[in-house]
Amino acid sequence: MNEEYIYLSYFMDENTPLYGGNRGIAVKPDRSIKEGDTANTKHLYLHNHSGTHIDYPNHFFDDGITSEKYVAAEWMFHAPFLIEVRAEQDEIIGLTSEQLNQIPQHTDFLIIKTGFGKYRQEDLYWKHNPGLSPMMADQLRTRLPFLRVIGVDIVSITSFQKRELGREAHRNFLGGDHPILLVEDMNLSDLYHPPKVIMCFPLMLRGVDGAPVTIIAK
Repeated sequence: MNEEYIYLSYFMDENTPLYGGNRGIAVKPDRSIKEGDTANTKHLYLHNHSGTHIDYPNHFFDDGITSEKYVAAEWMFHAPFLIEVRAEQDEIIGLTSEQLNQIPQHTDFLIIKTGFGKYRQEDLYWKHNPGLSPMMADQLRTRLPFLRVIGVDIVSITSFQKRELGREAHRNFLGGDHPILLVEDMNLSDLYHPPKVIMCFPLMLRGVDGAPVTIIAK
């Protein structure tokens, strides 16, 4: 293959950080060849907002769209864009007019790389994570009419130390006639320029407000 493909998702295990410092992932033995069974199998236990995951509108709105309402074609993105906005702990991230104007108007998946992923194995990652400004949602809708998803390398767009602002931001992005879905806890360590294509594959659970996703960039 001439094209390079990389994961923008993390593999999950019991050390995966969750918002609020929770630990809710476990992989437990079920059947074992070593114990005389014919195959190896496991039981999986996880929160639906574990690891690299997507928030659907139902996450903050009882009447919001849930997982099964999306068709397969909606998970292919042919105009992704990467913008680097370095963020410090507890910072509420906004975009300047200059930064907004850098983003092509046909962008369908906007990746915001803060660099905060370097703290992922520290408590700092969830306890003092940056968040997104509630104002950003309408700014992006106005500038980017085709935008469907924003992805970030922070555990949540809600800063744990500024939770009310974070709730407002979630409602602003996920609400209205043009919801912008949110992918949180992305692995952007090896992404240095905009991908050509993004393929985003949510775990196929019916009726949920969010789910882990596997994201592959071309």
